[in-house]
Amino acid sequence: MDALTLEPLALAALALAALLIGATGTWSPCGFSMIETLGPTGHTGGLPTTLAASLSFAPFALVGGAITFGAMALAGSLLGGPGPVALAAAAVVALAAAAAEARGLPIVPQVRRQLPVRWRSRMPMPVAAAGYGVLLGLGFTTFVLSYGVWALMGISLALGEPLAGVVIGLCFGIGRATPIVLLAPLADRPSGERICESMAMRPSLLRGMRIGDAAALALAAFALAGAAGAEAARKEVPKASDPSAAGPALAYERNSGAGELRGGDGETVPLPGSDPATGGPWLAVVDRRRVRVLDRAGLEAVGAAGAAGADATAITRRWLAFRVRQRGRDKLKVARLRKNGKPKRARVVAKARAPAQLSRPAVDGGKLVVAVAKRGRSKLIRYRLRNGKKPRRRTLISTRTEALTGPSVSGKKIAYVRTTRKRQTVRLKGLGGGKGRRIYARRGTGPPTLWTTAISGKRVLVTVVKRGGASKIISVGR
Repeated sequence: MDALTLEPLALAALALAALLIGATGTWSPCGFSMIETLGPTGHTGGLPTTLAASLSFAPFALVGGAITFGAMALAGSLLGGPGPVALAAAAVVALAAAAAEARGLPIVPQVRRQLPVRWRSRMPMPVAAAGYGVLLGLGFTTFVLSYGVWALMGISLALGEPLAGVVIGLCFGIGRATPIVLLAPLADRPSGERICESMAMRPSLLRGMRIGDAAALALAAFALAGAAGAEAARKEVPKASDPSAAGPALAYERNSGAGELRGGDGETVPLPGSDPATGGPWLAVVDRRRVRVLDRAGLEAVGAAGAAGADATAITRRWLAFRVRQRGRDKLKVARLRKNGKPKRARVVAKARAPAQLSRPAVDGGKLVVAVAKRGRSKLIRYRLRNGKKPRRRTLISTRTEALTGPSVSGKKIAYVRTTRKRQTVRLKGLGGGKGRRIYARRGTGPPTLWTTAISGKRVLVTVVKRGGASKIISVGR
């Protein structure tokens, strides 16, 4: 199961809506019946049995909620999983339900099934209470008092995020159980009777709860729409690939093989070489059998490193990295840069013999990240570069079932492409272990194929390779 990837604001809004929608169910015939059934007069055990039954009722209400909404989300993930369209659809469902709740429309379809009363006479009360908890937590097996119940199911299905579905279900279960657990011990007392009588005799209380449901669903719709906009892909550069960013500057390679630099003003400048990269004040390009380092401000050459067979570069203020391919073997080399940008002697930090491959390197500060594809295994590896010392190596991800490609690194974040049998995703993670969170998804394994990445401010640039080999660069929100 994937890690939770829904935007925190959207998830918080859905959790709040689930809590309120669950609590609204207390006004149903099943809610009132459960208060009386668990209360001291609903059995022969008095208050001790009420407390024991409440303790078994509450957690199983959470289980029921998790089952319903988690299952809907799991079904959604099998249908294609999250994406901008799914988020937009979820926002529409939430907004429609909010409008219906705000108007106080009768619930359609309505479930008129009530709880099986015979359970309390055929089994110990705590056991029966556990079963009642599951039925109320499931949501759709008893009276429905809010369009939010159906809306949350539709939203969970659209999102296709099983963990998000479980969170929604748990919050729904908490909302469903809490009023009942609080009121049941008071059912035989004047205060409890007054509260239940007010709930039953004052329709304005239920109306107020439904208004609260509407407000929470509207907030969820707003958050989901914002998440959809953040995830939507934006075309950055047509007919280009292999982006590299430093501040507002963007270097990339045209489909023709020529390097190009785009400045913060949008103006583009051709570069004297291929496979460009930018970082710090520098640019790196491959020029025949060497990698040249240029001052980005004026494009003057400041140094070069011998690199026969080089076909990928990365550069930062103090380090140059490049991949060379010779005689069926990939080598990843790094060179320390002097203050004037001139490279010192390059040394090898990683090797791979065909059919194994090394990805295009990514470097930021003293951090070097590369993906390694071997027969039956794919790895994401981070090196800590040290002047005059052997780099420290750490494997961040190692998998036999997924392909890891196109990493980039900026600050404390790493972006990369993860490909499974069903979809391709761009993920953003920290410098340690874990797969990170999904920020963009494309169903199927291509073409079009997601390839290399670059982190640029609040967006991640991604190469999309079309059928036939042509490519473009898009960007997605972080």
